[in-house]
Amino acid sequence: MTVKSMAEMMANGESPEVLFWVGCAGSFDQRAQKITKAFAQILDKTGVKFAILGKEETCTGDPARRAGNEFLFQMMAYQNIQILNG
Repeated sequence: MTVKSMAEMMANGESPEVLFWVGCAGSFDQRAQKITKAFAQILDKTGVKFAILGKEETCTGDPARRAGNEFLFQMMAYQNIQILNG
């Protein structure tokens, strides 16, 4: 199964029904990657047209916020808003 990025879909004049935010854990943690792959397979098997951000996806900032760095969290959140507003 090949998962398209939002940029790839837009380049082909397509738009997804769902934008799947993979997240840091879903990208890098081996156990969480299994969940990410399973969810992508569910979306695919049920016919949901979806995309991921791929290289454009950044951290949500949650680790920074949990560590008490509200400023860094706000910066990352703003960056994500800009990406999603495209």
